[in-house]
Amino acid sequence: MNISIRGLTEADDEQANDLLNLAFNSSTNRLYDLRLYRRLQPDGWFAAEQDGRLIGTVGAVSYGSVAHVGFMTVHPDLQGQGIGRRLMEYIIAWLETQGVPLVTLDASKKGFPLYEKLGFISLDETVTFVKEIEPLKFDLPESVQPITPADLDELLQMDQPIFGADRRKVFQTLIDLYPSRGFLHRDQTGKITGTIFAYVNRIGPWVMSDPASAEVLLQAALTLEYENPVVVCVPSVNQRATKLVQDYGFKTLRTGRHMAKGIGEVPGQRMNIFAQTSMGAG
Repeated sequence: MNISIRGLTEADDEQANDLLNLAFNSSTNRLYDLRLYRRLQPDGWFAAEQDGRLIGTVGAVSYGSVAHVGFMTVHPDLQGQGIGRRLMEYIIAWLETQGVPLVTLDASKKGFPLYEKLGFISLDETVTFVKEIEPLKFDLPESVQPITPADLDELLQMDQPIFGADRRKVFQTLIDLYPSRGFLHRDQTGKITGTIFAYVNRIGPWVMSDPASAEVLLQAALTLEYENPVVVCVPSVNQRATKLVQDYGFKTLRTGRHMAKGIGEVPGQRMNIFAQTSMGAG
């Protein structure tokens, strides 16, 4: 089988979006995710090609001490022929050249057996919820404020122990691409206790050092306009987050296994992660 692996470029986006929808049997517009991922990790996204046709994708966002693999897919007509394994071995080898000691991913039911064979272990689940959103009106307290570039350093101090790595580039990129679509909450002393981002058709990342203010941040996100449907990816260990999004009308779309491979314990506090950035960026 004459297959080559090369960098995924902007010119591939439409084909990649179609391929991902075929593989995941969905109609989600992932062009925004592709744009975001390329900004986060320009050198970390790859395409499998056969006779000039894009037949698979894979990529990763590296946070230094940990990287998250996403968009691992193979055209449905070519699945079961070892292409997925080849793509995964390629991205794992690439991450090794970057010196990343630990790799995480969120596995679909189809992908789970392959990841197990490659040495990934199951940690918990990540549940994707979906909802059609029309902007709502809430009387938000003064403690909820739009995120500005000036908040970035303080925001990272709150986020890093929860996520388990420095993801300055995620917050900086979201602020640059989608200004006025992020909110933070401050307690009575002025300390940041939570943050939420909402871009185009997705809510996340959403993290809380004090879960008590999670609902008011979700309300802030629900005041915005979206390209429907809107998805949010919730760690299953955070039952408070699961109940909260369900209370606001989000329905379960799919569930994936959150898995890891590498050296050392998985960092972070997933009980305080109310939503990942996405399945592809962790």
